[in-house]
Amino acid sequence: MHTESGQPENVRLANLLGALALEGAGALETVTRPVVGQAGAAAAALVTIAAHPGRTIEQLRAPLRLSQPGAVRLVERLADAGWVERTGPGGRRGFALDLTPQGETVLDALLAARRAALAELLEPLSSRERTQLTGLLEKLLAARTGDRSDLERLCRLCEWRTCERCPVAGAVR
Repeated sequence: MHTESGQPENVRLANLLGALALEGAGALETVTRPVVGQAGAAAAALVTIAAHPGRTIEQLRAPLRLSQPGAVRLVERLADAGWVERTGPGGRRGFALDLTPQGETVLDALLAARRAALAELLEPLSSRERTQLTGLLEKLLAARTGDRSDLERLCRLCEWRTCERCPVAGAVR
């Protein structure tokens, strides 16, 4: 695929996107860390376990890009907090993971904080601009999707209950 990435307007566009991506990531970290009491993959683990109950640690670690020992330590922290329970055999790879009622409460607070932080980033845009941006973001996300593992990685911190026409899931189909 030929790309015009060297053109000055495209270099600037990529630079602006990078700055906004860092701002968004920082905003999410700022609001989710107090909810879960830790940085890193804890918030994404809660979202992923809620979206895919019964998964094993091995199945959880891939979309979170964690090593096996890192995933085990993370699940232990979440279980010690009372948010995740190991509910039974998950096959060859260990126990199935589910959120506890307390974990569901934390998840709801986490998603509300995420929603508020992202809404603040979008505040300067008009309704028309938000509609345009929605279409552009859907196109960009779909283009980053090749298979189911991309879906799980890209949507690991998504509020999937509100995304009726997920462009990532649509691209996997």
